[in-house]
Amino acid sequence: MMTLSRFTVLLTAALVAVPLHAHDLMESFIEAIVRPDQLELLITMGPATALRLIDPTAKPQALTLESFERYRERLLKEGAGLFVVTSSKARLASAGVEVKLTEEKDVAFKVTYPRPPSGLLIFNAAFLEKLGTGFGGIIDASDTVGHHLGWDQITPENPTLVVVLPAPGSAPK
Repeated sequence: MMTLSRFTVLLTAALVAVPLHAHDLMESFIEAIVRPDQLELLITMGPATALRLIDPTAKPQALTLESFERYRERLLKEGAGLFVVTSSKARLASAGVEVKLTEEKDVAFKVTYPRPPSGLLIFNAAFLEKLGTGFGGIIDASDTVGHHLGWDQITPENPTLVVVLPAPGSAPK
């Protein structure tokens, strides 16, 4: 029988030997927030994934604030096309893109759109087609008045989330 102290030593050794990651490097996390005046997509991904979007031959690397600056303009340009968002069968044009390196060294995009009207709202993760097999993410959509619109796991084979945006001022369900 293993003693408690021996178990503690083995557990500690195992945790030290295996590097811990905040998330899978091939995963992205997307939060869609419908605000009274705009739609925001907050997209977070690992640096190797972001670099692969702008240079498919890029070798995985850690980004520093200095090296990130070399890629900023290309990432901003890529950010506008990460998603194709449609509402009432019309494609929404992005109104702005921001990109930053987080404290965890992930790349975070903020893409804004005009506030869509109520009805079907379709998020298509166009960037997953560019990345290919093995990449994916989780998308979660809500508004600021308490409606949780939906979520899904997205992959290159299933890159779309379809939700229904309620009319402004309607009570949350």
